[in-house]
Amino acid sequence: MKKIYFLFLLFLAQNIVAQSSAEIYKQLKKLNTLGAVLYVAAHPDDENTRLISLFSNQYNYNTAYLSMTRGDGGQNLIGTELRESLGLIRTQELLEARKLDGGQQFFTTANDFGYSKHPDETLAIWNKEEILAQIVYRIRAFQPDIIIHRFDHRTPGSTHGHHSSSAILSKLAFDLAGDPKAYPEQLKTVSLWQPKRQFYNTSWWAYGSREKFEQADKTNMITVESNPMDLVLGRSNAEVAAKSRSQHKSQGFGSSPSLGSQKEYLELINGAALNSNDPFSGVNTQWSRIPGGIPIGKMVEKALANFDLEKPHASVPQLLLIFKKIQSLEDSHWRKIKLREVKSILQNCLGLRLQFNTNQPTGVANTNVSINLKAINPSPLAVTISTIEGATSLVVNQKLTSNDAWEKRQTSRLPNIQTTPYWLLEKGDTGNYKVSNEALKGLPETPNSIKARFHLIVEGTPLQLDIPLSYRTTDRVAGEVVEDFQLVPKITTQLNESVVFFNDDSAKKVRLSVTAHAANAKGTVSLCAPENWRINPSSQNFNIAMAGASQEFTFEVTPPKGTATGIFSALATLGEESYSMQLHEIDYPHISKQYLVSPNETKAVKIDLKSKVDHIAYLKGAGDKVAESLRNIGIEVTEFDAANLRLESIKNFPTLVVGIRAFNVHKDLAFKNKILWEYVQQGGTLIVQYNTSRGFDGNTAGPYPISFSRDRVTDENAKVTVLEPQHPIFNSPNKITSADFDGWVQERGLYFSSSWDTSYQPLLSMQDKGETPKQGSLLVADYGQGKFIFTGLSFFRELPAGVPGAYRLLANLISYGQ
Repeated sequence: MKKIYFLFLLFLAQNIVAQSSAEIYKQLKKLNTLGAVLYVAAHPDDENTRLISLFSNQYNYNTAYLSMTRGDGGQNLIGTELRESLGLIRTQELLEARKLDGGQQFFTTANDFGYSKHPDETLAIWNKEEILAQIVYRIRAFQPDIIIHRFDHRTPGSTHGHHSSSAILSKLAFDLAGDPKAYPEQLKTVSLWQPKRQFYNTSWWAYGSREKFEQADKTNMITVESNPMDLVLGRSNAEVAAKSRSQHKSQGFGSSPSLGSQKEYLELINGAALNSNDPFSGVNTQWSRIPGGIPIGKMVEKALANFDLEKPHASVPQLLLIFKKIQSLEDSHWRKIKLREVKSILQNCLGLRLQFNTNQPTGVANTNVSINLKAINPSPLAVTISTIEGATSLVVNQKLTSNDAWEKRQTSRLPNIQTTPYWLLEKGDTGNYKVSNEALKGLPETPNSIKARFHLIVEGTPLQLDIPLSYRTTDRVAGEVVEDFQLVPKITTQLNESVVFFNDDSAKKVRLSVTAHAANAKGTVSLCAPENWRINPSSQNFNIAMAGASQEFTFEVTPPKGTATGIFSALATLGEESYSMQLHEIDYPHISKQYLVSPNETKAVKIDLKSKVDHIAYLKGAGDKVAESLRNIGIEVTEFDAANLRLESIKNFPTLVVGIRAFNVHKDLAFKNKILWEYVQQGGTLIVQYNTSRGFDGNTAGPYPISFSRDRVTDENAKVTVLEPQHPIFNSPNKITSADFDGWVQERGLYFSSSWDTSYQPLLSMQDKGETPKQGSLLVADYGQGKFIFTGLSFFRELPAGVPGAYRLLANLISYGQ
């Protein structure tokens, strides 16, 4: 028997093999633990990765994070994606985080509709009963022994309404999960479950200061050391947690690990009284908690005691006995979990590599794809592939001799299923995504059901392992690239402009493209528009020979008389089949590549819009589509990076617009701002859009003293009062009226100025219900010969959404002073 206290030294000395052996040893420890923790909060990045990693990796409990939303309503620090596309990115960031901290990930169908100031509003928009039912279902399915909230249910209105709502709903669900009268229809697929305890993950910040926290009553509070050292894997918990949190790159949450002891505080809010500092006190987390489990526990203990770092395959015979014993368990919940764990351990001990690959990233249902099946068994134990079934059927009867690769190439017919994000397949509402398939609700992504099931015989014991189809290729720079294989429609269409603008009654050419994802696609394509918009020609033919190729078409569109809006879409027809979806590829190095299939719709807007300038400069910020939107209305935009900001480069432009959060993400603007002030002093018009207020010195973002806050108006329909109706910004070149504030989306604005020098003039006042008026959304000031403008209005949301009034107002801002 290898003594476990040698494990860490051997781990350091044995390179790759020992690293895998150390990880296998940790998996064995988890196999011997039967406990579960559910962490609950509102958004991606709300979760406490220290606690998730601690319970999963140190205490070996099944640990999961239940996020109410996918974060669609947030901002994006790494690109221009917003709403559903941003939610998809943040979903994948959560999955990457869970790969590192060892947790699982779940969601509800609640939509992040934007900042909410009170849970009453949130719960009304979300449909409280629907989301509560989903939380109850998740508790019954996951069966946590303890539940931990990130937020306090007792302080509504003190934080984001989504935050408070997540805690309020979870607290209600704690008792409902064990109540047979609550959502009895769920009991067809899950069982009643009553968690032992429920905690609020509090900290000194909840009390306002460290001093107040020290004085607080901690009778119902326990303190948890959250940064132990894992001597088996040679890492601290803080290191794991920091890497996990750093996956939230779209939100700028890169994190560094802290050294030394770190405390987490858990306040009991529900369940059994505490009699120790252990949140699991009184919970049996050993095999003895389930009928028939005691013998299995003894068998796992034996496997742990005899585990050989240099020969992990020596544990396989004992693991096969454990596998058979688990198969006979009556407890279906733990049987399923532990079978999955022991299969993974068996595969790792053998060093068994199974692959189900294709050389193309996407395919079309009911077409053939070339596949490549591979297997290798580096261990000396007897492993035979008997058959393969699932996405392909094959009789193999091949013994895998030590370290000799087996390979088989053939074609496979792709099934008619969906792999695109399931929550985006149907049109939802403001508060909820619509998901008709109840089995999918709460899952982080659409399961990959294109799998090859390998039927193996391992030392005489049948073992089945499912391997999903992957796209595998070699990149000259990145090396091997492995991605999930995706099914896409046979045809996708794409209008080339996100918003189509008409300034008068003249016809305009509208371009669209047709992409074939299967070879030899012949058909017709039409541009669809409301009846009072004239389209010429009515349709055009396409003939695309190669899969992946595109063909572009131009249609002439004549708008109706007067102001008008409408939705344009493209419809491709092949025989009896019609296609009206667009494909958006989202590709960032820190997440799996995503293929978002959604209805191909573009907003058409005919408005009276004028501008005094036809060419402006744009200083890039964190990422937005403001520059692209201005191009859509005929304004030429030259974009600059902060690193290349020079006075001589910008001085000839009449107006310069600074992108959102530019001062947050480009730290050199703290001193390069002098270039901007000189530009204004010499006669330019400078527009600075919002920056987040946390840790930000607002005085760097204006020529006169100014500070910023978290003030915002979240009601997109809130009344807007013009403080200076005769000001040029509301009269030239476009007359701004109350109608220009109709039809805004998600919010009026955010991160308004909270105080400013008397040199600034506030122009607008607005407020959410029950609040005092906010006048910091639009400020103007003369500086030298030029004009300075700060705005917290959400142009970055309104322009891509095609809001006419937002375009007219921004046209006036860029024209101011000209």
